[in-house]
Amino acid sequence: MSKKDVKLSQNVKKKKKKNKRPISKFLTVFMFIALGAFIFQMIRLNLLPFKLIILVSLVFILLALILTILMRFKAKKFFSRFLFGLISLCMCIGLAYGNFFMFKTKDTFDVVTSLTDSKATTVSIVALKSSNIKKESDLKNKKIGTILSMDETDSNRMLKDLKSKKIKYSTKDYENLDELMEALYGGKVDVICLNEKYRDILHEAEEYFSFQTDSRIVYQNVHYTKVEKNDNPSDSVKDITKDGFTILVSGNDSYGSLQDGNTRSDANMLITVNPSTGRILMTSIPRDYYVELDCLDGGEGTSCPTGSYDKLTHSGLLGIKSTEKSVEKALGIKINYNVRINFSSVVNLVDALDGIDLDIKEGEQVDILYANGQPGLSVGTHHVDGETALAFARERHAYADGDNQRVRNQQKVFKAIIKRIISPKMITNYGKFMDALAIAFDTNLSGDEICDFVKYELEHMPDWKFESYALSGDSGYEFCYLAQANGSVVYQNDIMNEVAAKKIKAILNGKKASSVKDPSGVSQKPSKGNAIGNEAELRAMGEQNEASEYDEDYGYDYDYDYSYDPNEENNDYYYEQPSDEYYSNEEETY
Repeated sequence: MSKKDVKLSQNVKKKKKKNKRPISKFLTVFMFIALGAFIFQMIRLNLLPFKLIILVSLVFILLALILTILMRFKAKKFFSRFLFGLISLCMCIGLAYGNFFMFKTKDTFDVVTSLTDSKATTVSIVALKSSNIKKESDLKNKKIGTILSMDETDSNRMLKDLKSKKIKYSTKDYENLDELMEALYGGKVDVICLNEKYRDILHEAEEYFSFQTDSRIVYQNVHYTKVEKNDNPSDSVKDITKDGFTILVSGNDSYGSLQDGNTRSDANMLITVNPSTGRILMTSIPRDYYVELDCLDGGEGTSCPTGSYDKLTHSGLLGIKSTEKSVEKALGIKINYNVRINFSSVVNLVDALDGIDLDIKEGEQVDILYANGQPGLSVGTHHVDGETALAFARERHAYADGDNQRVRNQQKVFKAIIKRIISPKMITNYGKFMDALAIAFDTNLSGDEICDFVKYELEHMPDWKFESYALSGDSGYEFCYLAQANGSVVYQNDIMNEVAAKKIKAILNGKKASSVKDPSGVSQKPSKGNAIGNEAELRAMGEQNEASEYDEDYGYDYDYDYSYDPNEENNDYYYEQPSDEYYSNEEETY
């Protein structure tokens, strides 16, 4: 063999040696890139304790180095190469998923901890379907009914808008919603100017039950106002990882975006947390609790004078801060933070968790769910989806003690969600859950406070012990200011209010809520005969709905045509559009 051939042979061997194990090299490079990205994501997230970041980083770096050495120097045979390659592949997949985990968490955290950029106020010009008024041009020379005493700013904005379109009209002002509706149905006015936040109040009244199908929206606009941080300030504690605090969780009776203005506070729950003792107290308040409204200190946009009384649920029309202050006034307590959710929040979160488990006890069963007309829940354990969980949390018609059982149901759903979140199932649904969480609520908790609390949870893993208390009261019929009409209410129980305040104080002082005795005599458990059923009521309601051709979507036409007014004051945005357990005082550990 010539020298040339020998040299060529040597080059071929070197080349083969050089190209040996390309897959192993690729896995090694990918593994270290993914590891570097993972460590960077952990630091960037800023939710993990620093000690944990160091520990996790060192462990993964050590594993990566060991695998690299074994594949490079020890894996000589096919089986060993295959085994170490498989382990490396699994580590690469794990690191890739870890990066996804961190990215989704950071993205969700950024959304959740930022206030909603703007809030929407929707005002409509509404006519009866029996009239010939169908479009904007038909409003010429028509008489418009208004309620300026209740809605001056937004109504005037609508009227100004109509003037800008060269539409001539006259107005007739009324004192309250009842007078306004009487004028519309009595033919005293052709159309009415209605803030959409009052629509559900009208639907509560039997005399206007069919208003949704009797009427049509002729013209509509949505006014978006930028939300400033000082619009919903918190009463922050010094150290959220050590000091006890109370959060108001307010559930709005709406679907869709939380951006869509203020709606009724359909569910209200106080969550009192003591990080030092690991105790959490849930205090539920009836939606119809008859309270003195906090009217935002008489500031601009106030919709009620000081001393006005209404159902607690209606306080949501003034904003969550009004609900928070109204609860503080009723119970004589201090609330540090608030969280606002809505119907869509509950449905999306539960569905993102692939459902929750509800353990229905005697007295809690439902024959037919009133909210959606679907079959109810019998005694026993049920795995339910988001719509069913929401319907159960809203149910009151099927129970003898109505609203009192509803707040127990809400606590049961809340606990079931927590159990699901901390279960292993959460790992497989993490991305889906983060997507749902990102739009589930808004809060005045700061980003730093949420970050600190998450770090505390991860570092200490406290054995949280849950207690619960539900306020209740006698039913009655009283004047409700925001509705400007009489309505069914739940009278405050002064004894239970005092007990609730003492239980909250006990938790904050490091004691058990159960250490506070309850002399009210009101059981926190449903009686066995509590589940009276609502089949007959629903049948009658169905007959009424059929007679009125009632449509669940209220006959809205949401074919929006959005435009922006650059001349609007204060840089506001302006749009136009045409038309579990029994929940006694016994503690539970998770």
